[in-house]
Amino acid sequence: MIRHLTSLDNSKNGEIIDPLKVKHGVITALKISDLSGWIDPTTHLNLDFPEHLMGIAYVVKKLELGGEIILEGDRFMYVIVNPKFFKHLGNVDITERSIEMRRAFHNKANISAP
Repeated sequence: MIRHLTSLDNSKNGEIIDPLKVKHGVITALKISDLSGWIDPTTHLNLDFPEHLMGIAYVVKKLELGGEIILEGDRFMYVIVNPKFFKHLGNVDITERSIEMRRAFHNKANISAP
């Protein structure tokens, strides 16, 4: 499962300090096994795209491959994204964004895009 991840130094009193310092990642055996780039505020902090607002981020010691997830009891520690970080950033064209992501992936992998 892909999760929103942030580092311990980006959390304070159960809230995130900087919501732009979050990456998508996969946790396996309590460590980051896969990690992407930084989240896009246009989709994650955009009140005009409410179905994808980022409400929480799980906390890791270091935001890097192999970084350990922090536990609170038997659950992953997480921080809440304060609504003050949400802004009206305009409409998001999902179809166009999907096409752009596919092109970027194919360009990076040197594969011809359909």
